Amino acid sequence: MNLISFMSTRMAPILGLLIVKILNREQTYRFADWVTRRIVAKKDSDMIRAVRSNQAVVRGLPFDAPELDDAVFEVIQNSARGYVDWYRATHGGPEAVKASIEIDPKLIDYFEEAQADKRGMVIVGAHMSSFNILLLALGVHGFPIQALSFANVQGGVHVDNAVRRRFGLYLTPISPKSLKEAIRRLKNGGLVMTAVDRPDVGGDELVFFGRKVVLPIGPARLAVATNSRVLTGMIQTVDMNKYRAVAVPPIDPVITGDRDKDVINLAQRYIEVVEEYIRKRPGEWLMFLPIWPDELPSKPVS
Repeated sequence: MNLISFMSTRMAPILGLLIVKILNREQTYRFADWVTRRIVAKKDSDMIRAVRSNQAVVRGLPFDAPELDDAVFEVIQNSARGYVDWYRATHGGPEAVKASIEIDPKLIDYFEEAQADKRGMVIVGAHMSSFNILLLALGVHGFPIQALSFANVQGGVHVDNAVRRRFGLYLTPISPKSLKEAIRRLKNGGLVMTAVDRPDVGGDELVFFGRKVVLPIGPARLAVATNSRVLTGMIQTVDMNKYRAVAVPPIDPVITGDRDKDVINLAQRYIEVVEEYIRKRPGEWLMFLPIWPDELPSKPVS
């Protein structure tokens, strides 16, 4: 088993938690950088090719542009260091989580307004920076959010989800049952959260960075069905072990009576906000699946 394969196993997060107990922060960052160099050296791996193709589109560069070498390194390094911070925060407990992230007061205001006026809110985001820190923070702060996770998770994600639940995050894999619960919650003025930046065979075609791609529209369906607002939130890196949760004003769905059209229009509106966040900080977009498969050149024959 190579290093890239190992990083997706159940043992990887267990090893990560063990390492942060043994090494200090500077040492764990050095270890993360060593892991980064090993991973990016495998230029023909599916993961590195996916990151490179995504960064090529986001940065407006051809796949073979030399500048993308640094871009790919930045993405993998941010991911590795983000996991270090997440494991250290997990090891340190709730107070360590709170100390790691600053939550924009406006974000809290948006949550409280949704509850005050009894109108639901769907929170959407992308896999930016150390998004795991944000998930832990939402749980630790006790925000009454139902987080919809992808149903078919594998390897280390099971361990990650167990950690998220331990810190108070109400996490429900997407299923008919969890979606019904989400609808009830939204109709009662509750909060539901999910990510919208990875390929989804059950989604629909949206324009993302000027190109058509099938992305999730489930959040838009929930919002239109319950007349809930959509809040696009994100986590950004401030410094080592310091993050900030930010958001823009919520989007109101436009209800015309043509539900399919209303759903696509709303999904396009929130994906454009996500795009703007990624455009400003492309190196913090930790997406390891090829969003635009057509951008991937054929693999060299070994």
